[in-house]
Amino acid sequence: MDDTGTRVLESSLRLRWVDPVPQPGSTQLMSGDVTVDVRLDVRRWKGQQVRIYKRLASRGNTRVAVRWQSQGRLMPGQLLQGERTLVFAGLVTSDEIRDVLRLAVVADGSQLEGRQVLDFDFELEVGSP
Repeated sequence: MDDTGTRVLESSLRLRWVDPVPQPGSTQLMSGDVTVDVRLDVRRWKGQQVRIYKRLASRGNTRVAVRWQSQGRLMPGQLLQGERTLVFAGLVTSDEIRDVLRLAVVADGSQLEGRQVLDFDFELEVGSP
């Protein structure tokens, strides 16, 4: 499935400390929000029942959790690095599935080293939802 039309609306995700003065031995969490304009080219599956999954690739040692809200076309959800979750199940009725997702990202700040890349993609399976 072609998701090359998908764009992050901010130039980058800036994480901030959840607790500016974490207690010794506690998890040092960082969080931030980013908006993504999702455009999935599904014309090849028009008229078919499909399931679409959002996947967050596992990169490095930093633990990352992502939760998002949608504006209706895709399901809201959450996932951890290396996981995938269902975001659409049903009949494809148009050439493109489009939505805007507001992502909340939480990472273990004690494991962050410099710039990190969040590698999301979408997977499609044909069949009954």
